[in-house]
Amino acid sequence: MNNSRVVLQNAVKIPRDRAEELRRKLIALGVLDESLKPFEKNGYVFFPLKRLEDVRDIMNELGGELAQTLFEAKVRKSRSLKESLAERLPSNLLDKLPSSYDIIGDLILIDLGEELEDYAHEIGETLMRIHPRVKAVLVKGETTGDYRIRRVEVIAGSGGTETIHKEHGCVYKLDLRKAFFNPRLSGERLRVARQVSPGERVLDMFAGIGPFSILIARLQPSAKVVAIEINPDAYDYLLENLRLNKVEDRVKPILGDARSILESTHEEYDRVIMDLPYRSLEFLNVGLMACGRGRIIHLYTVSSSLEEASRLAMEKAAELGHVIEMGFGREVMEVAPKKSIFALDLRKLS
Repeated sequence: MNNSRVVLQNAVKIPRDRAEELRRKLIALGVLDESLKPFEKNGYVFFPLKRLEDVRDIMNELGGELAQTLFEAKVRKSRSLKESLAERLPSNLLDKLPSSYDIIGDLILIDLGEELEDYAHEIGETLMRIHPRVKAVLVKGETTGDYRIRRVEVIAGSGGTETIHKEHGCVYKLDLRKAFFNPRLSGERLRVARQVSPGERVLDMFAGIGPFSILIARLQPSAKVVAIEINPDAYDYLLENLRLNKVEDRVKPILGDARSILESTHEEYDRVIMDLPYRSLEFLNVGLMACGRGRIIHLYTVSSSLEEASRLAMEKAAELGHVIEMGFGREVMEVAPKKSIFALDLRKLS
């Protein structure tokens, strides 16, 4: 440190080779304190934090550590979206700007309310200045249908919506207009994959482009994974991603409806992943049928609380003639006022 003002601040410490990926994620979440200068020491980069919320999942994903250290204050250009737009948007709309957004490959996906529609292009252009490597900014629309197609609109940059996203050492090619992908489940994918034991049979009921299946195959090469996907476009990306990550021999992809496929095969698995939050309880009967006794279902569901989510899952299982117990549960992300996605690890007892 030189003679400039120094500040003692909470920080995250990470090896140099993962620092850039962490920096982008911290910016997207709005937790990087950009009034202070990050620094490198002994092969590690230290990033100052505004707050600790939402940081632990990223640390689990990338291998960082919490620390408290001295940072040098810096004179900087405004970098946050709100600061950058402070003189371009009416003051009553500044607080309507989202505090976070998703960076997927070289695309940004952001949720804008109706009151910001007239300023969408300005917001998109500002985000591209903040993130020079981004090629386009897209506004989220509604996700509909069995294929989980999300309507997106390009508000800045090129019109292309295909990208390559990197996560936990894996690469995923996808088109946001053709296949659903949620980068905010990154921590969940790593948490589940790390639980898989050698030789396990794993069923990914709603595989999408393959992030759960591929990460499991990479981290536990002896596991046998079956990945079912109903959307033909997402299935094509799943096949390509299996090749890109060199796990074709460990993951069996199946195109079709999970209910029809599982009702006709009657195979049992050690671990069942049900990542279809808005409809997962509708498929709990086939998930339980495919799950061996004493084995685990990773259920993702939308609810108003963890207590309600676990109660509904227990009641649904009882209606189907099964007994389950919850070994783990947590709120993953908010999706609407008083509505969040919850992760439940359920053990099938009978």
